[in-house]
Amino acid sequence: MIQPNKNLILMALLGNLALSAILFCGFYFLPLPQLFPCTHPLVENFILAICVALIVEYFIFKKYKTDSYFWILVLDIILILAAFWLGTYSISPLGFSSGRISMAQGFVLTRSMRPDMKIASGETINAVGGSPIAIRAIMLPFNRHCFWVSTKGGALDDSGNCDIVFMPPSDSTYDLLKVLIQPACHLPEIQENIKVIILP
Repeated sequence: MIQPNKNLILMALLGNLALSAILFCGFYFLPLPQLFPCTHPLVENFILAICVALIVEYFIFKKYKTDSYFWILVLDIILILAAFWLGTYSISPLGFSSGRISMAQGFVLTRSMRPDMKIASGETINAVGGSPIAIRAIMLPFNRHCFWVSTKGGALDDSGNCDIVFMPPSDSTYDLLKVLIQPACHLPEIQENIKVIILP
């Protein structure tokens, strides 16, 4: 068996990383389905890129009797395990389960004759009493249940959905919309809110 020198192994490893990076950039822009619901989508793209790169490199190295592919395989297994550890919400040291990295990332408001507006939790918006507002909660992908409450009795089309249509009350000058998000993946509950100033 022909044994490659260290420079050849290093070149093979760098080539593997470069191919994985190119594939990762390509997968980032594709609407791929999520395979692991409790894992950050970037981690899934990263692991998919590594697996595809391994398959491509297997056929490239198949005709060469070298052990470069063995070292590529070892490196990629280490990278996959590290990615799972960092990107799995419940065990990641990055702080998904502790709330250091919030699973909820604000809201998108859609109103008639206006462009969509993104706001953070706790922000104040102006609304016209009786004029509906579609509100979409922005969250990292994971299974969850949402429960909305309007403290002043505003109408909600489906208070148990994470995306709602809110009708501000006409008999109040302000409202506070609260949402309790109950995620799966062994994550703690999340409470978010929107302050609403109601115009006549």
